[in-house]
Amino acid sequence: MDFSAPEFTTIHHRNMWGEWTFVFEGSDLCSLKFTGPVVPSSVKASVYSGADVEKGLPTKVVRAYRKVVKELNQYLEGKLKKFTVPVKIYGTEFQRDVLEAIRDIPYGKTWTYKELANYVKHPNAERSVGNALHQNPVQIILPCHRVVSSSGDIGGYTLGQDLKRRLLCMEGAIPQELALE
Repeated sequence: MDFSAPEFTTIHHRNMWGEWTFVFEGSDLCSLKFTGPVVPSSVKASVYSGADVEKGLPTKVVRAYRKVVKELNQYLEGKLKKFTVPVKIYGTEFQRDVLEAIRDIPYGKTWTYKELANYVKHPNAERSVGNALHQNPVQIILPCHRVVSSSGDIGGYTLGQDLKRRLLCMEGAIPQELALE
């Protein structure tokens, strides 16, 4: 999805994990991209304070940005188990169904691609489920990192298997020292 249209607001942010790019449509989060640790950067680090870029933005966007930053930081500190930020999902009906369904995977648990395919009532669509997850524009908030392979390995992740493993370990879904692979 191209979020460069005027109805979208893009905000860059950095925290202890790295750089993030948020895209909002009004107060709805439409995209969250993580680019990893980058030093040096023109993006100012922020824990809970607002970014300079807030100046001149509509109040509802500023409120949404502050809420998502607060929740993301709380999640990354292990203090938040479920996000409440409003998310607008773009894509086909199947992609939206899959991305909505992953919200039901509990913190600290994993589902297989097969289990997720069954959950969305497309039992033979494991590859299509994987493709829908690959298109997830709101990584972490829509927790596609909680979907793993039936064969016992960790499976793919758009942001990289190292980050997927780190998130699953942080949530307690897999042991800290052991890999699923």
